[in-house]
Amino acid sequence: MMAKSARDRRRGSESRSVTSRRTAAAAARARRRRPAAEPRPPGAPEGGWRLHNGAILYPNVRLGRDVVIFPGAVIGRPPMSSGATIRQVSSDRLAPVEIGDRCVIGSNAVIYMGVTIGHHAMVCDTACVREGCEIGNYSLLAMGVTVNYNTRIGERVKVMDNTHLTGNMVIEDDVFIGMLVTSANDNTMGRVGHGTGDWLERGPVVRRFARVGQGSCLLPGVEIGEHAIVGANAVVTRDVPPRALVMGVPARVVRELAAPGA
Repeated sequence: MMAKSARDRRRGSESRSVTSRRTAAAAARARRRRPAAEPRPPGAPEGGWRLHNGAILYPNVRLGRDVVIFPGAVIGRPPMSSGATIRQVSSDRLAPVEIGDRCVIGSNAVIYMGVTIGHHAMVCDTACVREGCEIGNYSLLAMGVTVNYNTRIGERVKVMDNTHLTGNMVIEDDVFIGMLVTSANDNTMGRVGHGTGDWLERGPVVRRFARVGQGSCLLPGVEIGEHAIVGANAVVTRDVPPRALVMGVPARVVRELAAPGA
């Protein structure tokens, strides 16, 4: 083969130079398009969390490790009233939000001040948790669930889509609550004044391993016993005994359930 001429060598060198410049320019454009890293939010550990663009964290938030917060979520929102609500709460006495390790907070979820969430819990898209609530480890609030003030939710609880948990409610461990369930804590429906301080009327109590079917309504102060089942669309106006199946409007005991493992 004949040796390359000087002209051919110059052409090869120029071609490599142009390719190198084009590669460098493309890399620079890619760096400009890459979104800037999110700053570490106050209270978050060094590394091990993921805050998506558009999420808002107030200063009063403490995050565990490997927490994921999706776009549009608001964490640490202070309560505020225009004067239209009976219940008036000052944010000055509310504790910071605490979210445990490996939790997932969905898009457009809102978590108020003073909320404590255990590890491996999920608050899904558009759910709302008001001030003073507690949510246990491995518990799930599905899309659109609303939890009013000072409600305590145990461990491994599942609350399904668009359910409303009223204020001052207690849900013990291993409870399942179906979709579209409603609950209340005021039998007078606002006809009797309660002052302007914190609301003290008691919501329902749901004991361990109870199951509440979709569309049910739990009225103020009722207690659902351990391992009891509330049928779909039932209206619970009185206490449900442990291991009882209730159905209907108003809910009545249909039969007693066998003990687990019997």
